[in-house]
Amino acid sequence: MRTLALDTSTHALVIALIENDRVLAKATLEIPKRQSELTLPEVDRLMKQIGWTPTDLTAIVVTDGPGSYTGLRIAMTIAKVLAVIQPLELYTIGTLQLWAGRLSRVRVVLDARAQRVFTGVYEYGVAVEADHAIAIETLRPQLNVDDVIAGHAQLVERTAVSVDLAENFAALKPLWNRVDNLHALVPRYLKDPEHSV
Repeated sequence: MRTLALDTSTHALVIALIENDRVLAKATLEIPKRQSELTLPEVDRLMKQIGWTPTDLTAIVVTDGPGSYTGLRIAMTIAKVLAVIQPLELYTIGTLQLWAGRLSRVRVVLDARAQRVFTGVYEYGVAVEADHAIAIETLRPQLNVDDVIAGHAQLVERTAVSVDLAENFAALKPLWNRVDNLHALVPRYLKDPEHSV
């Protein structure tokens, strides 16, 4: 199984080329508002690096949110187009879930703008507190001193644990959600689009 993994839901562009359970090539680039122009050239560069062509792909996995209104649509549009052309097996994984990876217990905090964050708590990649959007000032006093935080921890005056999002795609493969109806695939925003990035 040769899989293209894409996350364009935040300021970072995350790409991984995965064969079975192993990441063969990856890139994580901080490129705010430039994912739409750089995603496909970067995918092409990584494929050439390992000698793949688009026709070698058998699957694609993308994050389905929460995240940037525009950003989520970039990866989803690419996924839908490729899934129709090939065709490919199509999978999704939650944005916060990707940041959590397989850590034993972690709270993910991602910037939702307007003094709000997306947050959720995960254990070994499984949600134990549902993803939701919350005001930073409301979340901050709810945190415990020993909470492990992934993501934009500086927003809650903490230090984030280091994560490798490309490797997390592969590590979470057993938890990918198969999409059988391409037209039913829509982003999870958790807030009004007009208040999104």
